[in-house]
Amino acid sequence: MHDFILLILVGTVAAALLFDYAVFIARCIRRSRQTTTDSRSTDLGSATELTVLIPCRNEADHLGAVLEDLRHQSIRVHPIVIDDHSTDGSRDIAESFGVQVIDSVGMGKKAALATGYQTVDTPWMATIDADVRVQPHWAACMLQCAQQGETAAALGGVVLAAQPHSAWERFQALEFGSMMVWISGGVATGNLAMGSGANSVYATADYPVNDLHPVQASGDDAFALHSLRKSGKIIRWCGDPEACVHTFPMKSWSALWQQRGRWASKTGEQDLETKRTAVRVGVLHAFGALVLGLAIGMQSPSWITVALAFWAGKGALDGWMIHRASQQFGLNLRRTDTLTFPLRYSLLVWGAWWQLLVGRVQWKGRSV
Repeated sequence: MHDFILLILVGTVAAALLFDYAVFIARCIRRSRQTTTDSRSTDLGSATELTVLIPCRNEADHLGAVLEDLRHQSIRVHPIVIDDHSTDGSRDIAESFGVQVIDSVGMGKKAALATGYQTVDTPWMATIDADVRVQPHWAACMLQCAQQGETAAALGGVVLAAQPHSAWERFQALEFGSMMVWISGGVATGNLAMGSGANSVYATADYPVNDLHPVQASGDDAFALHSLRKSGKIIRWCGDPEACVHTFPMKSWSALWQQRGRWASKTGEQDLETKRTAVRVGVLHAFGALVLGLAIGMQSPSWITVALAFWAGKGALDGWMIHRASQQFGLNLRRTDTLTFPLRYSLLVWGAWWQLLVGRVQWKGRSV
């Protein structure tokens, strides 16, 4: 009798969690359809020049590529590389492009941005990462979006450049794209103050340089956008595909867990929806682990049925989300990806939370 009651209780909780997850995904997809698809126009407004701040720590393998991209923008851009104590020749590469290089005052990405901010003399500034690639109309798209109304910040998508033949890289691109679906729709509808420091444009006068908390090794985007949101400033999403920047997947599970653990550590500085989403995802995957454990421990057809039903339902909902991500961001999606995604995604969530709980989260060799 006790086993039957427990089975009914677990089955009820499973159904409730899947229903909540379905409502969440449906809302994400509905809101993402409200993102602008083309931000370019012949009129760029009052400003046609953009300062681009590039914090850099040991990015010699990537920095040259993004500086070459910035040379070929359709509007004038002024890149500034802020060297965060690099030891690999990053500074020499930047100087070979004729780009202004300044030494960061302090350590960490946020200290670098605060240093770079002091040199900005244009009405608009962008922050990007040193390992991204940008398209020729990136600056024009982002700047045109930023100049709509009383905008304080314009955010663009970040897409992982996955190799089509690599299931590992496709998984990362689809998972990251799913996150972008949630973020883009949330920002476009005014429900989120969330984005990426790898692709952001700010009104220079509104950039909250004093709220970056440079003592923490990362999280410039989280602190900056949270500060703007609290001040009632307008944050927009630029949905033009050419506004997206591209970056690279992680090489291993351990590197991916580190990255996501670092991101999860910033949810405390975000809005209520971000915190609720973090809890939702964490509870769903913790319950998934519990159901698997019960099915293995009980070894009965009923428990196995509950576990299979839960994971099949979660898999269908995950498939719905990654299908939307593939449409919105032009990602490669194969039938096998839909089948393997739920388990891979669970391993990602479990590993990231473990890294966070044991306090092993670092960025560029520094503890977060």
